Formats: sequence, C-alpha cells, structure tokens
Amino acid sequence: ATRGNPSEVRRIFSMGIAYRNAIASQILFGPDGYLYFLTGDGETELDPYNLAQNKKSVLGKVLRFDVDSFPSAAELRKRSAWGNYSIPRDNPYVYDNQSLPEIWALGFRHPWRCSFDSERPSYFLCGDSGKDQYEEVDIVMKGGNYGWPYFEGDFPFHSLNSSGRNNNMNSTNFISHVMGYDHSQSNTNEGSSSIVGGFFYRSETDPCLYGKYVFTDLYGFAIWVGTENPENSGNFTSARVPFSCAHNSPLQCKLGKTHPHGPHLNLNYVFSMGVDNRKDIFLLTSNGVLRIARPSRCNYKCSKEKFTGSQIPRHSPLSDTGTGVKGPQMGFSLFFYSFSFFLLYFTL
Repeated sequence: ATRGNPSEVRRIFSMGIAYRNAIASQILFGPDGYLYFLTGDGETELDPYNLAQNKKSVLGKVLRFDVDSFPSAAELRKRSAWGNYSIPRDNPYVYDNQSLPEIWALGFRHPWRCSFDSERPSYFLCGDSGKDQYEEVDIVMKGGNYGWPYFEGDFPFHSLNSSGRNNNMNSTNFISHVMGYDHSQSNTNEGSSSIVGGFFYRSETDPCLYGKYVFTDLYGFAIWVGTENPENSGNFTSARVPFSCAHNSPLQCKLGKTHPHGPHLNLNYVFSMGVDNRKDIFLLTSNGVLRIARPSRCNYKCSKEKFTGSQIPRHSPLSDTGTGVKGPQMGFSLFFYSFSFFLLYFTL
C-alpha cells in the first residue's frame, strides 16, 4: 500500500511513564496473529526497583495482546483502564493473580528490535541492549526470564542475594543469550554500543546468506551474521563482518578505524532493520536506507548465485548503485536507490 485511509482509530494500550528513557521499543504482530509489545526497564540507574523482574510491572518485558477480541467485563476489572484488548489464553501468567497476564517474557533491559523467523515461527529473536559491557541476542520463549538486572549477558550485574550465588547463569533459572558482543567489539572509539536486532535472511537475492541471522549496532561500525549449527539446535556462533561501499554509489561510507581485515567503514547511525515482501533485509540508517542485494553487484562471488533475466541490472526511476564488504566465506550486499536506498555488501 502507498497510503493509508483508516476507518477506525482505537486505543489499544496505555501505560504511565515514570521514567524518560528505554520505555517502549517496538510493536509487531507475530505469526500467531497476536500483538507483541516490547518495553525497556525505564533506564533508571541500574534498575534499582527491579522492574524488569517485577511481574506486576510492564517494564523490561515482552507483552502479548489479542487486539481482535474485545475484553470481557472480568478482564476490564482486572486490568483497570489500561486498554482495549483481550489476553491470549495461552499467555504464561494468565491465571496467576500475582502477575500481569499481558507478560509473555521478562528480564530485559531494553529489547531493541525483535523478529520471527519466517520459516520457523517458534524462533522469536530479540536484541537486548546492555548497560556498560555486553549486547545480546535472545531466543524469546513463553515465560522466559532473561536475567536483567542480575546479568548483563553472562556477566553478573546485581547480586541476587548477600551470598552472591549468581556468579554465573547456570546458578539461576535465567535463560542465557545465544549471540552477542562486548562493547569493545563494536564502537571502539567510544566504548559504547547499542544492539539492533535483525532477521533471519530468507531472500533468494543472496543464496550464500540464506538462513543466517543478520544483526548490527546503532553506531554503524559493525554488522554480525549468526549461524546455527546444527539447525534447530539453538546453538549459534556469530562473526563480525567488514563491509565497504560500492565505488559507484552516490552515497559513500565514511572511513572508520583500521581492522586486521582492512579499514572499517561507518554507516553513521543504524536505527532499525526490516524486510519486504521478497524477504530482502533493509537497514534504516542516518545516511539512508540499505538493502541486501546480489553479491555480484559489488564484485564479490557467491558460488550459489545464479543469474536470470530478471536479475540482470536494469535502470529505472529508482536508479541503483551499491556498496561492498569483504570477509572469508560468503557475501552480503545492500543496495542504494537514488534518494533513499543504499547498497552494501559483505562476506563471511
């Protein structure tokens, strides 16, 4: 659709805001038809009120709503005036009077961008931004607790009790992340980072990237690709991949610090990622919008890439040029359209 013409405007959910930062992160519909709402812990100093662990607070949570069904009178009494929705019957705390029934998962600091794998709907991955040390990617499950503020990644952050027994994630019932990176691995100039959760790549555009999980960082110095091995195991490894801009792109990347693989470039700020109906991945940056394109667009090779008539470069009112990256095994490209899109390519 190129424009919207809503016939109805309805308030779905409202909440009080006691803090100024890290409140609402994202809303998205899941493959189950329910609405998921991501909230941060409010970014109070070190979450002193333990809001991310408090099941009576909506902060530091993934919430799940049924927005197609109107609430019953009993639901309205229980929920006060928070919104116009019903609670899915399979939410984990729907029958727990000591917890908010909207909660799907908890223990997040600032979940920034989540997505469902289009081929495996049970794979719901979220990036969660850390405080001082670590950024993480979590597989979010029903009733899962992801540890904040007691852990930042696998590193103890707050003590669970005076005995200090939370010396590792195995000593608790918290769920550990599946991928992540230390702040020193991203924005080495400033030492700060903020993860941008991504997507499993399911497009036919770059067959060498197919099935990998792509994510990045706000500061635009780094892109990671995660590989699950074996498939459906939940065991991931991730690698940072260098990238570069195509020589004929009207919008060039800025030169960053030198890396062992060569100079690192800077996309400025990366705010979010998205996919289109072809399942191509886009990056929304302060420079423009980037799309993964065919590796050959940036003179990189993917042994699985096949050319058809529809893939032959063609000029249109949205003229296309690109950018590229280099690494050891496979390719990843993004593409620039004259006024808003930008092509990048990288390899693993």
